[in-house]
Amino acid sequence: MASNTSICGICSLRQITKTSEHWCSECEEALCDECEEHHKLLKATRRHKPIPISSYKSLPSFIADINQSCVYHNEQYHIYCNEHAIPLCLQCINDHSKCNVTSIEKITMNIKTSGQFLDLESRLADLLQNIERIKKNRKANVTDIETLREQHVKEIKQIRVEINNHLDNLEKQILEELKEKEYQCKESIQKVLLPVKERGSIITQCQLNFKSIKDYASDLQTYIEMRDLEVKVDENEQYLQSLIDTKGLEHLDLVYKVDTNVQNILNNLKSFGSIEIKNRISDIELTRAKDKQAQIQVAATRKTVNDVKLILQKKITTNGKTVRGCCMSREGDFLFTDHVLHSLYVIKSDGTLKYEMSVDPSDEFDITFVDDNNVAITSGSSIDRTGIDIINIENRNTLKFINLPGPSYGITRDQDSLFVCVEGRGIYKVNTMDYTTSHMISCNLPPFSYVSVLDNKIYYTDDNDNSVVCCDNKGSRHWTFKNDSVLRLPRGFTVDNDNNVFVAGERSSNVVIISNDGKQHKEILTEEDGLREPSAIFFDKQKRELLVANSTQIAFLYRVT
Repeated sequence: MASNTSICGICSLRQITKTSEHWCSECEEALCDECEEHHKLLKATRRHKPIPISSYKSLPSFIADINQSCVYHNEQYHIYCNEHAIPLCLQCINDHSKCNVTSIEKITMNIKTSGQFLDLESRLADLLQNIERIKKNRKANVTDIETLREQHVKEIKQIRVEINNHLDNLEKQILEELKEKEYQCKESIQKVLLPVKERGSIITQCQLNFKSIKDYASDLQTYIEMRDLEVKVDENEQYLQSLIDTKGLEHLDLVYKVDTNVQNILNNLKSFGSIEIKNRISDIELTRAKDKQAQIQVAATRKTVNDVKLILQKKITTNGKTVRGCCMSREGDFLFTDHVLHSLYVIKSDGTLKYEMSVDPSDEFDITFVDDNNVAITSGSSIDRTGIDIINIENRNTLKFINLPGPSYGITRDQDSLFVCVEGRGIYKVNTMDYTTSHMISCNLPPFSYVSVLDNKIYYTDDNDNSVVCCDNKGSRHWTFKNDSVLRLPRGFTVDNDNNVFVAGERSSNVVIISNDGKQHKEILTEEDGLREPSAIFFDKQKRELLVANSTQIAFLYRVT
Protein backbone atom coordinates (compact mmCIF):
# COMPACT_ATOMS: atom_id res chain seq x y z
CA MET A 1 0.00 0.00 0.00
CA ALA A 2 1.26 3.50 -0.73
CA SER A 3 3.35 5.04 2.07
CA ASN A 4 1.03 8.02 2.70
CA THR A 5 -2.50 7.83 1.42
CA SER A 6 -3.96 10.36 3.84
CA ILE A 7 -2.94 13.46 1.88
CA CYS A 8 -3.41 14.39 -1.77
CA GLY A 9 -0.28 13.48 -3.75
CA ILE A 10 -0.70 16.24 -6.35
CA CYS A 11 -1.28 18.97 -3.73
CA SER A 12 1.73 17.70 -1.81
CA LEU A 13 3.91 18.35 -4.87
CA ARG A 14 2.58 21.93 -4.81
CA GLN A 15 3.54 22.24 -1.14
CA ILE A 16 -0.13 22.15 -0.16
CA THR A 17 -1.54 19.75 2.40
CA LYS A 18 -5.02 18.48 1.69
CA THR A 19 -6.78 15.39 2.95
CA SER A 20 -7.19 12.75 0.26
CA GLU A 21 -10.70 11.48 -0.54
CA HIS A 22 -10.00 9.31 -3.60
CA TRP A 23 -7.46 6.81 -4.91
CA CYS A 24 -6.54 6.24 -8.55
CA SER A 25 -5.22 2.70 -8.96
CA GLU A 26 -3.89 3.41 -12.46
CA CYS A 27 -1.85 6.42 -11.27
CA GLU A 28 -1.23 4.91 -7.84
CA GLU A 29 -1.90 8.26 -6.23
CA ALA A 30 -4.21 9.72 -3.59
CA LEU A 31 -6.39 12.65 -4.66
CA CYS A 32 -8.40 15.34 -2.92
CA ASP A 33 -11.86 16.29 -4.21
CA GLU A 34 -10.54 19.19 -6.29
CA CYS A 35 -7.75 17.19 -7.92
CA GLU A 36 -10.14 14.34 -8.55
CA GLU A 37 -12.35 16.69 -10.57
CA HIS A 38 -9.37 17.73 -12.71
CA HIS A 39 -8.37 14.07 -12.95
CA LYS A 40 -11.71 13.20 -14.54
CA LEU A 41 -11.36 16.00 -17.12
CA LEU A 42 -7.78 15.45 -18.28
CA LYS A 43 -7.58 13.56 -21.56
CA ALA A 44 -4.84 11.25 -20.26
CA THR A 45 -6.75 10.23 -17.14
CA ARG A 46 -10.43 10.70 -17.91
CA ARG A 47 -10.86 6.94 -18.38
CA HIS A 48 -9.38 6.17 -14.98
CA LYS A 49 -11.80 5.10 -12.29
CA PRO A 50 -10.78 6.46 -8.88
CA ILE A 51 -12.28 4.77 -5.83
CA PRO A 52 -12.94 6.21 -2.35
CA ILE A 53 -9.79 6.27 -0.27
CA SER A 54 -11.60 4.28 2.43
CA SER A 55 -12.26 1.51 -0.10
CA TYR A 56 -8.61 1.49 -1.12
CA LYS A 57 -7.54 1.17 2.49
CA SER A 58 -9.89 -1.79 2.91
CA LEU A 59 -8.06 -3.73 0.21
CA PRO A 60 -6.00 -6.62 1.62
CA SER A 61 -2.35 -5.68 1.78
CA PHE A 62 -1.33 -8.41 -0.68
CA ILE A 63 -3.59 -6.73 -3.26
CA ALA A 64 -2.70 -3.13 -2.52
CA ASP A 65 1.02 -3.97 -2.53
CA ILE A 66 0.89 -5.15 -6.15
CA ASN A 67 2.91 -2.58 -8.09
CA GLN A 68 1.38 -1.25 -11.27
CA SER A 69 4.62 0.43 -12.35
CA CYS A 70 8.01 -1.12 -13.04
CA VAL A 71 10.17 -1.05 -9.90
CA TYR A 72 13.31 -1.01 -12.05
CA HIS A 73 12.49 1.71 -14.56
CA ASN A 74 9.67 3.62 -12.84
CA GLU A 75 7.50 3.27 -15.92
CA GLN A 76 3.96 1.97 -16.25
CA TYR A 77 3.52 -1.65 -17.24
CA HIS A 78 2.41 -2.12 -20.84
CA ILE A 79 3.29 -5.76 -21.57
CA TYR A 80 2.64 -9.07 -19.80
CA CYS A 81 5.02 -12.03 -20.17
CA ASN A 82 2.98 -15.21 -20.25
CA GLU A 83 5.99 -17.49 -19.81
CA HIS A 84 7.30 -15.79 -16.66
CA ALA A 85 3.88 -14.56 -15.47
CA ILE A 86 5.07 -11.02 -14.79
CA PRO A 87 4.12 -7.57 -16.11
CA LEU A 88 6.76 -5.59 -18.03
CA CYS A 89 7.41 -1.99 -18.90
CA LEU A 90 8.65 -1.07 -22.38
CA GLN A 91 12.28 -1.10 -21.24
CA CYS A 92 11.94 -4.62 -19.78
CA ILE A 93 10.84 -6.02 -23.13
CA ASN A 94 14.45 -6.45 -24.28
CA ASP A 95 14.98 -9.13 -21.63
CA HIS A 96 11.92 -11.02 -22.85
CA SER A 97 12.38 -10.77 -26.61
CA LYS A 98 11.94 -14.52 -27.06
CA CYS A 99 8.99 -14.84 -24.69
CA ASN A 100 5.32 -15.01 -25.48
CA VAL A 101 4.07 -11.55 -24.45
CA THR A 102 0.69 -9.82 -24.58
CA SER A 103 -0.34 -6.23 -24.05
CA ILE A 104 -1.61 -5.35 -20.57
CA GLU A 105 -4.66 -3.74 -22.13
CA LYS A 106 -5.58 -6.98 -23.89
CA ILE A 107 -5.25 -9.33 -20.91
CA THR A 108 -7.06 -6.97 -18.52
CA MET A 109 -9.86 -5.97 -20.87
CA ASN A 110 -13.19 -6.85 -19.25
CA ILE A 111 -11.31 -9.03 -16.76
CA LYS A 112 -14.00 -8.80 -14.08
CA THR A 113 -16.65 -10.02 -16.50
CA SER A 114 -14.45 -12.64 -18.16
CA GLY A 115 -15.30 -16.32 -18.08
CA GLN A 116 -12.19 -17.03 -16.01
CA PHE A 117 -13.09 -14.46 -13.36
CA LEU A 118 -16.73 -15.56 -13.17
CA ASP A 119 -15.66 -19.20 -13.07
CA LEU A 120 -13.31 -18.50 -10.16
CA GLU A 121 -16.09 -16.69 -8.31
CA SER A 122 -18.39 -19.65 -8.90
CA ARG A 123 -15.77 -22.18 -7.80
CA LEU A 124 -15.18 -20.28 -4.55
CA ALA A 125 -18.92 -20.36 -3.87
CA ASP A 126 -19.04 -24.05 -4.82
CA LEU A 127 -16.19 -24.86 -2.46
CA LEU A 128 -17.97 -23.24 0.47
CA GLN A 129 -21.19 -24.99 -0.49
CA ASN A 130 -19.41 -28.34 -0.71
CA ILE A 131 -17.73 -27.79 2.63
CA GLU A 132 -21.07 -26.93 4.21
CA ARG A 133 -22.58 -30.05 2.65
CA ILE A 134 -19.81 -32.21 4.06
CA LYS A 135 -20.11 -30.61 7.51
CA LYS A 136 -23.87 -31.11 7.49
CA ASN A 137 -23.49 -34.68 6.23
CA ARG A 138 -20.90 -35.60 8.86
CA LYS A 139 -22.95 -34.02 11.66
CA ALA A 140 -26.02 -35.87 10.41
CA ASN A 141 -24.01 -39.09 10.48
CA VAL A 142 -23.14 -38.41 14.12
CA THR A 143 -26.85 -37.91 14.86
CA ASP A 144 -27.69 -41.12 13.00
CA ILE A 145 -25.07 -43.02 14.98
CA GLU A 146 -26.54 -41.69 18.23
CA THR A 147 -30.06 -42.58 17.08
CA LEU A 148 -28.99 -46.06 16.05
CA ARG A 149 -27.17 -46.51 19.31
CA GLU A 150 -30.32 -45.57 21.22
CA GLN A 151 -32.36 -47.91 19.02
CA HIS A 152 -29.97 -50.79 19.61
CA VAL A 153 -29.85 -50.07 23.33
CA LYS A 154 -33.63 -50.49 23.40
CA GLU A 155 -33.35 -53.77 21.50
CA ILE A 156 -30.69 -54.98 23.88
CA LYS A 157 -32.75 -53.93 26.89
CA GLN A 158 -35.87 -55.63 25.50
CA ILE A 159 -34.02 -58.87 24.90
CA ARG A 160 -32.47 -58.55 28.33
CA VAL A 161 -35.96 -58.38 29.89
CA GLU A 162 -36.93 -61.63 28.16
CA ILE A 163 -34.09 -63.59 29.67
CA ASN A 164 -33.03 -64.10 33.28
CA ASN A 165 -30.67 -62.12 35.46
CA HIS A 166 -27.57 -64.27 34.94
CA LEU A 167 -27.00 -62.38 31.61
CA ASP A 168 -26.05 -59.14 33.43
CA ASN A 169 -22.39 -59.54 32.67
CA LEU A 170 -23.00 -60.20 28.96
CA GLU A 171 -25.25 -57.15 28.76
CA LYS A 172 -22.51 -54.99 30.21
CA GLN A 173 -20.02 -56.30 27.66
CA ILE A 174 -22.25 -55.62 24.67
CA LEU A 175 -23.13 -52.10 25.83
CA GLU A 176 -19.45 -51.33 26.30
CA GLU A 177 -18.73 -52.65 22.83
CA LEU A 178 -21.57 -50.55 21.45
CA LYS A 179 -20.20 -47.44 23.13
CA GLU A 180 -16.69 -48.18 21.87
CA LYS A 181 -17.87 -48.64 18.29
CA GLU A 182 -19.87 -45.42 18.55
CA TYR A 183 -16.70 -43.69 19.74
CA GLN A 184 -14.77 -45.17 16.83
CA CYS A 185 -17.40 -43.92 14.39
CA LYS A 186 -17.40 -40.41 15.83
CA GLU A 187 -13.61 -40.34 15.97
CA SER A 188 -13.43 -41.39 12.31
CA ILE A 189 -15.95 -38.71 11.34
CA GLN A 190 -14.14 -36.02 13.32
CA LYS A 191 -10.90 -36.82 11.49
CA VAL A 192 -12.65 -35.71 8.31
CA LEU A 193 -14.73 -32.91 9.82
CA LEU A 194 -11.94 -30.98 11.55
CA PRO A 195 -9.72 -30.40 8.47
CA VAL A 196 -12.85 -29.65 6.42
CA LYS A 197 -13.79 -26.92 8.90
CA GLU A 198 -10.26 -25.49 8.69
CA ARG A 199 -10.41 -25.39 4.92
CA GLY A 200 -13.85 -23.81 5.18
CA SER A 201 -12.32 -20.93 7.12
CA ILE A 202 -9.56 -20.55 4.51
CA ILE A 203 -12.03 -20.51 1.62
CA THR A 204 -14.29 -18.07 3.50
CA GLN A 205 -11.33 -15.70 3.78
CA CYS A 206 -10.53 -16.27 0.09
CA GLN A 207 -14.09 -15.38 -0.78
CA LEU A 208 -13.90 -12.19 1.29
CA ASN A 209 -10.64 -11.31 -0.44
CA PHE A 210 -12.23 -12.11 -3.76
CA LYS A 211 -15.10 -9.71 -3.01
CA SER A 212 -12.59 -6.97 -2.19
CA ILE A 213 -10.79 -7.69 -5.46
CA LYS A 214 -14.04 -7.64 -7.34
CA ASP A 215 -15.18 -4.38 -5.79
CA TYR A 216 -12.02 -2.38 -5.47
CA ALA A 217 -8.93 -3.86 -7.13
CA SER A 218 -7.63 -2.61 -10.47
CA ASP A 219 -7.79 -4.89 -13.47
CA LEU A 220 -4.09 -5.66 -13.27
CA GLN A 221 -4.29 -6.37 -9.57
CA THR A 222 -7.23 -8.59 -10.24
CA TYR A 223 -5.48 -10.50 -13.00
CA ILE A 224 -2.33 -11.11 -10.96
CA GLU A 225 -4.09 -12.14 -7.74
CA MET A 226 -6.45 -14.46 -9.59
CA ARG A 227 -3.53 -16.80 -10.23
CA ASP A 228 -2.91 -17.26 -6.48
CA LEU A 229 -6.60 -17.73 -5.78
CA GLU A 230 -6.88 -20.31 -8.58
CA VAL A 231 -4.05 -22.31 -6.99
CA LYS A 232 -5.89 -22.33 -3.65
CA VAL A 233 -9.18 -23.21 -5.29
CA ASP A 234 -7.58 -26.07 -7.28
CA GLU A 235 -5.90 -27.37 -4.13
CA ASN A 236 -9.14 -27.36 -2.13
CA GLU A 237 -11.17 -28.85 -4.99
CA GLN A 238 -8.67 -31.68 -5.21
CA TYR A 239 -8.81 -32.12 -1.43
CA LEU A 240 -12.61 -32.40 -1.38
CA GLN A 241 -12.55 -34.82 -4.32
CA SER A 242 -9.88 -36.87 -2.52
CA LEU A 243 -12.26 -37.32 0.41
CA ILE A 244 -14.63 -39.14 -1.92
CA ASP A 245 -11.89 -41.01 -3.81
CA THR A 246 -10.38 -42.31 -0.56
CA LYS A 247 -13.83 -43.21 0.83
CA GLY A 248 -13.43 -40.64 3.60
CA LEU A 249 -17.11 -39.68 3.27
CA GLU A 250 -18.58 -43.16 3.43
CA HIS A 251 -21.58 -43.28 5.73
CA LEU A 252 -21.00 -45.19 8.95
CA ASP A 253 -23.80 -47.16 10.59
CA LEU A 254 -23.95 -49.08 13.83
CA VAL A 255 -25.37 -52.52 13.16
CA TYR A 256 -26.47 -54.72 16.00
CA LYS A 257 -26.84 -58.45 15.33
CA VAL A 258 -28.61 -60.53 17.91
CA ASP A 259 -26.96 -63.84 18.68
CA THR A 260 -29.41 -66.62 17.82
CA ASN A 261 -28.54 -68.33 21.12
CA VAL A 262 -29.94 -65.36 23.03
CA GLN A 263 -33.39 -65.96 21.64
CA ASN A 264 -33.16 -69.67 22.42
CA ILE A 265 -32.10 -68.78 25.98
CA LEU A 266 -29.40 -71.43 26.08
CA ASN A 267 -27.22 -71.78 29.16
CA ASN A 268 -24.08 -71.97 27.03
CA LEU A 269 -24.63 -68.48 25.62
CA LYS A 270 -21.25 -66.79 25.27
CA SER A 271 -22.16 -63.59 23.44
CA PHE A 272 -24.99 -61.08 23.67
CA GLY A 273 -24.51 -60.22 20.01
CA SER A 274 -22.11 -58.04 18.11
CA ILE A 275 -21.77 -54.40 17.15
CA GLU A 276 -20.38 -53.66 13.71
CA ILE A 277 -19.57 -50.49 11.85
CA LYS A 278 -21.20 -50.65 8.44
CA ASN A 279 -20.04 -48.43 5.60
CA ARG A 280 -22.59 -47.07 3.14
CA ILE A 281 -21.85 -45.28 -0.12
CA SER A 282 -21.70 -41.54 0.40
CA ASP A 283 -24.52 -39.54 -1.17
CA ILE A 284 -22.45 -36.36 -1.34
CA GLU A 285 -21.87 -35.02 -4.83
CA LEU A 286 -19.51 -32.10 -5.05
CA THR A 287 -20.88 -29.05 -6.82
CA ARG A 288 -18.45 -27.67 -9.37
CA ALA A 289 -18.90 -24.98 -11.95
CA LYS A 290 -17.41 -27.39 -14.47
CA ASP A 291 -15.07 -30.37 -14.59
CA LYS A 292 -11.41 -29.81 -13.87
CA GLN A 293 -9.26 -28.97 -16.85
CA ALA A 294 -5.54 -28.74 -17.34
CA GLN A 295 -5.98 -25.06 -18.23
CA ILE A 296 -8.97 -22.76 -18.08
CA GLN A 297 -9.37 -20.47 -21.06
CA VAL A 298 -10.30 -16.85 -20.33
CA ALA A 299 -13.12 -16.99 -22.84
CA ALA A 300 -14.48 -20.31 -21.63
CA THR A 301 -17.87 -21.28 -23.05
CA ARG A 302 -20.67 -22.93 -21.09
CA LYS A 303 -21.41 -26.55 -22.02
CA THR A 304 -24.74 -27.40 -23.60
CA VAL A 305 -26.52 -30.66 -24.39
CA ASN A 306 -24.88 -30.48 -27.81
CA ASP A 307 -21.50 -30.91 -26.11
CA VAL A 308 -22.50 -34.22 -24.49
CA LYS A 309 -21.08 -37.25 -26.33
CA LEU A 310 -21.61 -40.97 -25.76
CA ILE A 311 -18.92 -43.59 -26.37
CA LEU A 312 -20.14 -47.20 -26.54
CA GLN A 313 -18.32 -49.44 -24.04
CA LYS A 314 -20.16 -52.76 -24.42
CA LYS A 315 -23.38 -54.53 -25.34
CA ILE A 316 -25.07 -56.66 -22.68
CA THR A 317 -27.51 -59.54 -23.08
CA THR A 318 -30.22 -58.92 -20.47
CA ASN A 319 -32.24 -62.15 -20.98
CA GLY A 320 -35.33 -59.99 -20.49
CA LYS A 321 -38.59 -60.09 -22.41
CA THR A 322 -40.04 -56.80 -21.09
CA VAL A 323 -37.32 -54.93 -19.20
CA ARG A 324 -38.67 -51.96 -17.20
CA GLY A 325 -35.86 -51.10 -14.79
CA CYS A 326 -32.08 -51.23 -14.64
CA CYS A 327 -29.18 -50.13 -12.46
CA MET A 328 -25.51 -50.90 -11.74
CA SER A 329 -23.89 -52.09 -8.53
CA ARG A 330 -20.74 -50.62 -7.07
CA GLU A 331 -18.90 -53.81 -8.10
CA GLY A 332 -20.01 -53.37 -11.73
CA ASP A 333 -22.89 -55.88 -11.89
CA PHE A 334 -25.87 -54.98 -14.10
CA LEU A 335 -29.38 -55.49 -12.69
CA PHE A 336 -32.52 -55.67 -14.88
CA THR A 337 -36.17 -56.17 -13.90
CA ASP A 338 -38.61 -57.93 -16.24
CA HIS A 339 -42.24 -56.85 -15.79
CA VAL A 340 -43.76 -59.79 -17.69
CA LEU A 341 -41.53 -62.66 -16.53
CA HIS A 342 -41.55 -61.28 -12.95
CA SER A 343 -37.79 -61.75 -12.73
CA LEU A 344 -34.68 -59.93 -11.59
CA TYR A 345 -31.62 -60.62 -13.75
CA VAL A 346 -28.15 -59.93 -12.35
CA ILE A 347 -25.44 -59.85 -15.03
CA LYS A 348 -21.73 -59.82 -14.18
CA SER A 349 -19.49 -57.09 -15.59
CA ASP A 350 -18.10 -59.63 -18.08
CA GLY A 351 -21.62 -60.15 -19.50
CA THR A 352 -22.34 -63.58 -18.01
CA LEU A 353 -25.50 -64.31 -16.01
CA LYS A 354 -24.79 -64.22 -12.28
CA TYR A 355 -28.30 -65.30 -11.23
CA GLU A 356 -32.01 -64.86 -11.84
CA MET A 357 -34.64 -64.59 -9.11
CA SER A 358 -38.40 -64.07 -8.85
CA VAL A 359 -40.16 -61.73 -6.45
CA ASP A 360 -43.68 -63.16 -6.71
CA PRO A 361 -46.38 -62.01 -6.23
CA SER A 362 -44.96 -58.62 -7.29
CA ASP A 363 -44.65 -57.88 -11.01
CA GLU A 364 -41.17 -56.32 -10.62
CA PHE A 365 -41.21 -52.99 -12.42
CA ASP A 366 -38.46 -50.47 -11.60
CA ILE A 367 -35.35 -50.91 -9.41
CA THR A 368 -32.92 -48.77 -7.41
CA PHE A 369 -30.21 -49.42 -4.82
CA VAL A 370 -30.97 -48.71 -1.15
CA ASP A 371 -27.38 -49.45 -0.10
CA ASP A 372 -24.54 -51.71 -1.28
CA ASN A 373 -26.39 -54.95 -0.53
CA ASN A 374 -30.09 -54.10 -0.82
CA VAL A 375 -32.31 -52.96 -3.68
CA ALA A 376 -35.87 -51.63 -3.83
CA ILE A 377 -38.17 -53.02 -6.56
CA THR A 378 -41.66 -51.67 -7.24
CA SER A 379 -44.63 -54.01 -7.66
CA GLY A 380 -45.83 -52.53 -10.97
CA SER A 381 -49.25 -53.75 -12.13
CA SER A 382 -49.53 -56.49 -9.52
CA ILE A 383 -53.08 -56.95 -8.22
CA ASP A 384 -52.00 -59.03 -5.22
CA ARG A 385 -50.11 -56.23 -3.49
CA THR A 386 -48.95 -52.68 -4.26
CA GLY A 387 -45.73 -51.19 -3.01
CA ILE A 388 -42.01 -51.91 -2.78
CA ASP A 389 -39.97 -55.07 -2.10
CA ILE A 390 -36.68 -54.54 -0.24
CA ILE A 391 -34.39 -57.35 -1.40
CA ASN A 392 -30.93 -58.40 -0.25
CA ILE A 393 -29.09 -59.23 -3.47
CA GLU A 394 -26.34 -61.11 -1.64
CA ASN A 395 -28.64 -63.54 0.19
CA ARG A 396 -31.32 -63.26 -2.54
CA ASN A 397 -34.19 -62.92 -0.09
CA THR A 398 -36.93 -60.35 0.54
CA LEU A 399 -36.28 -58.37 3.72
CA LYS A 400 -39.42 -56.26 3.78
CA PHE A 401 -42.47 -55.19 1.78
CA ILE A 402 -43.59 -51.55 2.00
CA ASN A 403 -47.28 -51.06 1.26
CA LEU A 404 -48.35 -48.11 -0.89
CA PRO A 405 -51.94 -47.03 -1.73
CA GLY A 406 -51.80 -47.91 -5.43
CA PRO A 407 -49.87 -49.59 -8.26
CA SER A 408 -46.24 -48.50 -7.93
CA TYR A 409 -43.98 -47.94 -10.93
CA GLY A 410 -40.90 -45.70 -11.26
CA ILE A 411 -38.55 -45.49 -8.25
CA THR A 412 -35.33 -43.64 -7.38
CA ARG A 413 -33.19 -43.01 -4.30
CA ASP A 414 -31.91 -39.63 -3.10
CA GLN A 415 -29.81 -39.71 0.08
CA ASP A 416 -31.88 -41.53 2.76
CA SER A 417 -35.17 -41.49 0.85
CA LEU A 418 -36.91 -43.44 -1.89
CA PHE A 419 -39.25 -41.62 -4.29
CA VAL A 420 -41.98 -43.68 -5.97
CA CYS A 421 -44.61 -43.04 -8.67
CA VAL A 422 -48.03 -44.28 -7.51
CA GLU A 423 -50.71 -44.53 -10.19
CA GLY A 424 -53.50 -41.97 -9.83
CA ARG A 425 -52.03 -40.47 -6.65
CA GLY A 426 -48.66 -38.93 -7.41
CA ILE A 427 -45.21 -39.28 -5.86
CA TYR A 428 -44.55 -40.83 -2.44
CA LYS A 429 -41.44 -40.58 -0.29
CA VAL A 430 -40.12 -43.50 1.80
CA ASN A 431 -37.57 -43.02 4.59
CA THR A 432 -34.96 -45.79 4.25
CA MET A 433 -34.10 -45.64 7.96
CA ASP A 434 -37.53 -46.62 9.31
CA TYR A 435 -39.50 -47.13 6.04
CA THR A 436 -42.17 -44.57 6.95
CA THR A 437 -44.02 -43.10 3.95
CA SER A 438 -45.27 -39.60 3.13
CA HIS A 439 -47.22 -38.16 0.20
CA MET A 440 -44.90 -35.67 -1.55
CA ILE A 441 -46.76 -34.58 -4.72
CA SER A 442 -50.43 -35.11 -5.52
CA CYS A 443 -51.16 -35.57 -9.23
CA ASN A 444 -53.00 -38.04 -11.45
CA LEU A 445 -50.02 -40.08 -12.61
CA PRO A 446 -50.70 -42.67 -15.32
CA PRO A 447 -49.26 -46.22 -15.17
CA PHE A 448 -45.62 -46.69 -16.24
CA SER A 449 -44.50 -43.27 -14.91
CA TYR A 450 -40.87 -42.87 -13.86
CA VAL A 451 -39.23 -40.50 -11.36
CA SER A 452 -35.77 -39.06 -10.67
CA VAL A 453 -34.51 -36.63 -8.00
CA LEU A 454 -31.44 -34.37 -7.86
CA ASP A 455 -30.62 -31.12 -6.02
CA ASN A 456 -34.12 -30.74 -4.54
CA LYS A 457 -35.70 -31.04 -7.97
CA ILE A 458 -38.14 -33.84 -8.78
CA TYR A 459 -38.53 -35.08 -12.36
CA TYR A 460 -41.24 -37.44 -13.60
CA THR A 461 -42.67 -38.69 -16.89
CA ASP A 462 -46.29 -38.60 -18.07
CA ASP A 463 -46.88 -40.76 -21.13
CA ASN A 464 -50.47 -39.52 -21.42
CA ASP A 465 -49.10 -36.47 -23.22
CA ASN A 466 -45.50 -37.66 -23.88
CA SER A 467 -44.05 -35.14 -21.41
CA VAL A 468 -41.22 -34.85 -18.90
CA VAL A 469 -41.90 -32.58 -15.90
CA CYS A 470 -39.43 -30.84 -13.57
CA CYS A 471 -40.82 -29.46 -10.30
CA ASP A 472 -39.87 -28.65 -6.69
CA ASN A 473 -40.68 -30.90 -3.76
CA LYS A 474 -44.09 -29.26 -3.39
CA GLY A 475 -45.08 -29.96 -6.98
CA SER A 476 -44.63 -26.43 -8.38
CA ARG A 477 -43.43 -26.86 -11.95
CA HIS A 478 -40.12 -25.39 -13.13
CA TRP A 479 -40.56 -26.63 -16.69
CA THR A 480 -42.29 -29.22 -18.87
CA PHE A 481 -40.76 -30.77 -21.98
CA LYS A 482 -43.13 -32.03 -24.68
CA ASN A 483 -42.19 -32.62 -28.31
CA ASP A 484 -44.06 -35.44 -30.05
CA SER A 485 -41.82 -35.19 -33.10
CA VAL A 486 -38.78 -36.35 -31.12
CA LEU A 487 -40.10 -38.09 -27.96
CA ARG A 488 -43.02 -40.53 -27.91
CA LEU A 489 -44.03 -42.74 -25.00
CA PRO A 490 -41.31 -41.65 -22.52
CA ARG A 491 -40.25 -44.47 -20.23
CA GLY A 492 -37.19 -44.75 -18.02
CA PHE A 493 -35.09 -41.65 -17.49
CA THR A 494 -32.19 -40.45 -15.40
CA VAL A 495 -30.43 -37.19 -14.48
CA ASP A 496 -26.68 -36.57 -14.81
CA ASN A 497 -24.36 -34.47 -12.64
CA ASP A 498 -25.32 -31.28 -14.52
CA ASN A 499 -29.07 -31.86 -14.13
CA ASN A 500 -29.39 -32.82 -17.80
CA VAL A 501 -32.16 -35.37 -18.31
CA PHE A 502 -31.69 -38.55 -20.37
CA VAL A 503 -35.09 -40.06 -21.28
CA ALA A 504 -35.82 -43.24 -23.24
CA GLY A 505 -38.59 -42.95 -25.85
CA GLU A 506 -40.11 -46.42 -26.23
CA ARG A 507 -42.31 -45.66 -29.22
CA SER A 508 -39.78 -43.24 -30.82
CA SER A 509 -36.95 -45.80 -30.22
CA ASN A 510 -34.46 -43.21 -29.08
CA VAL A 511 -32.82 -41.50 -26.13
CA VAL A 512 -33.29 -37.73 -25.84
CA ILE A 513 -31.13 -35.50 -23.64
CA ILE A 514 -32.90 -32.41 -22.24
CA SER A 515 -31.02 -29.43 -20.76
CA ASN A 516 -31.38 -28.60 -17.08
CA ASP A 517 -33.71 -25.70 -17.87
CA GLY A 518 -35.85 -27.74 -20.27
CA LYS A 519 -35.18 -25.34 -23.14
CA GLN A 520 -32.75 -27.40 -25.23
CA HIS A 521 -32.80 -31.01 -26.33
CA LYS A 522 -30.93 -33.41 -28.58
CA GLU A 523 -31.68 -36.88 -29.89
CA ILE A 524 -28.50 -38.54 -28.67
CA LEU A 525 -29.28 -42.21 -29.51
CA THR A 526 -31.56 -43.66 -32.21
CA GLU A 527 -32.46 -46.91 -33.97
CA GLU A 528 -29.20 -46.58 -35.91
CA ASP A 529 -27.42 -47.13 -32.57
CA GLY A 530 -29.32 -50.37 -32.00
CA LEU A 531 -32.23 -49.06 -29.95
CA ARG A 532 -35.49 -51.01 -30.29
CA GLU A 533 -38.18 -49.72 -27.96
CA PRO A 534 -35.81 -48.73 -25.12
CA SER A 535 -37.55 -48.73 -21.77
CA ALA A 536 -34.99 -48.44 -18.95
CA ILE A 537 -31.99 -46.20 -18.36
CA PHE A 538 -29.51 -45.54 -15.54
CA PHE A 539 -26.67 -43.00 -15.06
CA ASP A 540 -23.73 -43.75 -12.74
CA LYS A 541 -22.73 -40.32 -11.41
CA GLN A 542 -19.38 -41.52 -10.07
CA LYS A 543 -18.20 -43.36 -13.18
CA ARG A 544 -20.12 -41.11 -15.63
CA GLU A 545 -21.54 -44.18 -17.41
CA LEU A 546 -24.98 -44.48 -19.01
CA LEU A 547 -26.81 -47.83 -19.15
CA VAL A 548 -29.65 -48.05 -21.72
CA ALA A 549 -31.84 -51.18 -21.99
CA ASN A 550 -34.14 -52.17 -24.83
CA SER A 551 -37.42 -53.79 -23.81
CA THR A 552 -36.06 -57.13 -24.97
CA GLN A 553 -32.69 -58.87 -24.83
CA ILE A 554 -30.11 -56.09 -25.33
CA ALA A 555 -28.66 -53.24 -23.27
CA PHE A 556 -25.84 -50.81 -24.02
CA LEU A 557 -23.24 -49.24 -21.72
CA TYR A 558 -21.88 -45.82 -22.74
CA ARG A 559 -19.23 -43.52 -21.32
CA VAL A 560 -20.51 -39.95 -21.12
CA THR A 561 -18.04 -37.23 -22.14
